[in-house]
Amino acid sequence: MDRPLFARSLACAFAAGIATAQAWHVNYSLETSLGYSDNINQSDIDPTGQAVLIPRLKFDFQEDGAYLLAHATGQLEYRDYLQGAFDNEFRGQFSGIATWFIFPQRLSFDFEDYAAVEPVNIFAPNAPNNQQQVNVATLGPTFNFRIQQTLNGRAELRFTSSTASKAKDFNSNRSFAALRAIKDLSAVKKLSAQVETQHVHFTDRSGGPDYDRYDAYARYQTNLSQLDLDVAAGATRLNFANGNNSHSGWLGRGSLAWRATPSQTLGVSVLRQYSDASQDLIVDPAALLVNSAFANGVITGTTPITSQVYLEKRVGASYVFHSERFLVRAEPYYKTLDYVLDPLYDQNVHGVVAGFSYRARPLWTLAFDASDETRDFTHVARRDDDLRLDLSLVDQLTRQWSVRMDLVRNQRNSDAQGQSFRENAAYVTAIFTR
Repeated sequence: MDRPLFARSLACAFAAGIATAQAWHVNYSLETSLGYSDNINQSDIDPTGQAVLIPRLKFDFQEDGAYLLAHATGQLEYRDYLQGAFDNEFRGQFSGIATWFIFPQRLSFDFEDYAAVEPVNIFAPNAPNNQQQVNVATLGPTFNFRIQQTLNGRAELRFTSSTASKAKDFNSNRSFAALRAIKDLSAVKKLSAQVETQHVHFTDRSGGPDYDRYDAYARYQTNLSQLDLDVAAGATRLNFANGNNSHSGWLGRGSLAWRATPSQTLGVSVLRQYSDASQDLIVDPAALLVNSAFANGVITGTTPITSQVYLEKRVGASYVFHSERFLVRAEPYYKTLDYVLDPLYDQNVHGVVAGFSYRARPLWTLAFDASDETRDFTHVARRDDDLRLDLSLVDQLTRQWSVRMDLVRNQRNSDAQGQSFRENAAYVTAIFTR
């Protein structure tokens, strides 16, 4: 696999942060994993056993200064397949957002970068030769202005570059402009009106067609001591080039988080919008930091990396319980993806991500994490069910040194011939944390 595409963006982000930082903070860990998989190629009929050595860097950078607000988190690893079943490779996962306040409360410049590992062919198992590095980088200015005492305006311009190391039809350049009016109803409530326009140009002949997108919607937000509510409703229009039909539909987003007790949080979310693979890759740094804490290394996603636009309908829920010794989480979801121009990847998806951890002793933490996703591809009449189980034990040897042991089960049950597999893996990881 190619060297992670976000490397230059990451270097620039850290250089900017160090140059202007006033109160920046970095946490990082250096890890070395030694593991063995009994089916590294995830084959149904010809499994290959393989030992893997994985040096890894994890980091979390935060800056909260007068002129720079930034949060970047990620991990970079090098996978050495010791018996040579596959070529050695780099893998990277990253989410970073930085805002440079040129004139505080008036003019700022934003940088965003997101990187992940995704499959090349969504219909094939996630063997190392079916994975690729993808990257979405965005930058542009934001201008804030006051209309009335409690009514503010915001104008945004953004340029986005989306690239994939193998699926060249995904590569695109995007220009985006938005105008927003934000009304402060109270100290904890906001009502806003938004108008957005976007032009998408695919840089490879295999991508496309190019299109223009227009969104108009209203949004209401409230943040109370125990309740957060965020809802939006409006409409979207897509105009495709080369004589393709235009498409339009209503847009709706909603999320509610209820902190029932100091140790319990429940949430629900609903979504109906036009989207694509670039938008799907955008993950908040705080969310990526939480998710990476449960996984031993970079996990391959399930996003079809294409140039196609789809209508996404999604409903989800979440539950988190945490105490001094226990952590329990569960996130079930259901969604449908209806592709606008090519129905090949049309799918109905349901799944759940769940986890449990228990601090058995002051320096021992036992955890079990599971993810299960079922995808029904309606156009090709295929059904895949992917299950991943990870049982781990962390022993904190000293303040900075720890050891993690993982037993992992990966499996796919597919009604497509030859596409099911079973994989068992074990890892021992030495960790130095700053």
